[in-house]
Amino acid sequence: MKRIIVFLVALSALLIPKPVAGQNMYVATNLLDYLNLGTINAEFGLSPWPEWTLYLKGRYCPFSHNLGGRLQNRVAGGAAGARYWFWYSHAGWFLDAHAGYSKYNTGGIFDSYAYEGDAFSIAAGGGYSLMLNRRWNLDFGLGLQAGHTSYVKYACPRCGKVVGRDKKIFVAPANVLVQLSLML
Repeated sequence: MKRIIVFLVALSALLIPKPVAGQNMYVATNLLDYLNLGTINAEFGLSPWPEWTLYLKGRYCPFSHNLGGRLQNRVAGGAAGARYWFWYSHAGWFLDAHAGYSKYNTGGIFDSYAYEGDAFSIAAGGGYSLMLNRRWNLDFGLGLQAGHTSYVKYACPRCGKVVGRDKKIFVAPANVLVQLSLML
């Protein structure tokens, strides 16, 4: 994963045709991720061209909860992507695409089993960015991802009894965003 991030940062540095000024960078956090059992997340991006932004984002949730049974949706993951803006960056409608990886351990949410594994995915979607003022935006988005996962299935989130192993191709929602962005 570390090599992939270094490669993507180096590649983006080679593709940027002009110096990146401070007003072309941003940091953001998806407010909806915090509702997912406290998932911490951040996105850092830059605008090398007027209608494009390139970004790296990460998610991390180390928490398990005992709310009427053990719930966990632990995840550590990251993605690299690009957004195309129809007007100019950070204003109005956009299209989004990214590739990502995550390591997860989830259980007790949709059924009594627990799943631990890795997932690779690509995603595409779109959204709208509402400019609150000169520095702050509120972004809304929705997309679809497809990918591959390999996991171990456990009988319950606490017991550790393996009941199966599997590899699957999946399609799922992606970039479900209500994101607060700060232009630097």
